[in-house]
Amino acid sequence: MNTTKTILIILIFYLGFSNNALGQVLTEEKNQSPQELYDFHISKKKVNKAAAWITLGGGIAMIVGGLGINTSEGLLSDDPNKGLWLSYLGGATTLVSIPFFIAGGKHKKKAKIQLQNGAIGINEKFNYTGVSVEFSF
Repeated sequence: MNTTKTILIILIFYLGFSNNALGQVLTEEKNQSPQELYDFHISKKKVNKAAAWITLGGGIAMIVGGLGINTSEGLLSDDPNKGLWLSYLGGATTLVSIPFFIAGGKHKKKAKIQLQNGAIGINEKFNYTGVSVEFSF
């Protein structure tokens, strides 16, 4: 009992000190042009949306596969819940896609803000600024 306490205390101190000793050094932020910020947010939006659709499709495929295993075995088989674990895993994978969709939407809004600032040009050499008026009916 005494050795487990000492091992636990040593582990806690190790984790506390290793975080400070081996921590990542953060670099100073560089000022980015609006074009670079727009490109960054658009690329992050595309990556997040692609990951979201892949996880959603994979989850739905697992749900269908699990239900298919259940029905192919028959309702009167020895283990009628044989494919349910695959369906549950597919449901969890489908739920994992939600944060990816949300993150993609946030990056889309941030890119839209850069676009509304009027700082995005056709060519990266030119930045166009202007005033816009919006009417809502």
